[in-house]
Amino acid sequence: MKRAFLVLGLLLALIMPAPAQTTKLGIVMMHGKQGRPDFGIVQIAQQMEKAGFLVERPMMCWSGSRIYDRALLDCMADVDAAIVRLRKRGATAIVVGGHSLGGLGALVYGSQHDGLAGIIALAPAPGPRYASNPAVAASTQRARALIAAGHGDDKATFDDSNTGPRGAVTIQVRTTPNIFVSFTDMSGPANLVADAAALKAPVLWVSGTADPSQLPRDAGFDRVPANPLNRYLQIAAGHMDTPDAAAPAVVAWLRELAAAP
Repeated sequence: MKRAFLVLGLLLALIMPAPAQTTKLGIVMMHGKQGRPDFGIVQIAQQMEKAGFLVERPMMCWSGSRIYDRALLDCMADVDAAIVRLRKRGATAIVVGGHSLGGLGALVYGSQHDGLAGIIALAPAPGPRYASNPAVAASTQRARALIAAGHGDDKATFDDSNTGPRGAVTIQVRTTPNIFVSFTDMSGPANLVADAAALKAPVLWVSGTADPSQLPRDAGFDRVPANPLNRYLQIAAGHMDTPDAAAPAVVAWLRELAAAP
């Protein structure tokens, strides 16, 4: 009798479908320039966590307390570390996202790495026209002159630009010429249009209708390689409130990613 039950059990195991494997998404969310993890992206991160996703919000090298203490590509080490933490927490697939300069950071990371489940670019900025801002252009020219004179790793003060509630404002940053140029040289990874064209994962790209920092769709999102999970969302929001306004749509897209085969 026991042998009969054992044989029946083996037969059922062979014919019954295997249980579906569930994808546990982990999301790295990056704040904007002069921001921090507990400002600007808090509500959207909480909505992600409430929906069952794992979230890490690293302090990036363009935060207010660290601003430009590493070159742009070197900053991606903080994303790597956040991904390690997500994996330890049980994430089986990774999405990299961010707001403003964090959105650019997500595009940079996605252009440099394979194997991501998705990329979220919320009001990604700055775009190529940032380099033509007179203050930024003059500082970039001075930084290049310092590099040529052998002072590329000596700290100096440069004029930069950031987008706030009232639009673009000039700010001052103290960093090395090599680091400053890594954020302003549009022939490198700081060019989000080139980054978009080099992506290897599906993208959710969100732009606000009241956000002058945003590129037209055909200049940015439309450069992304085709993928059935690519989404472009234009919402009634300014630059700073784009993450909060986009939160429900972002959660819906993440659910779509998690359910994809």
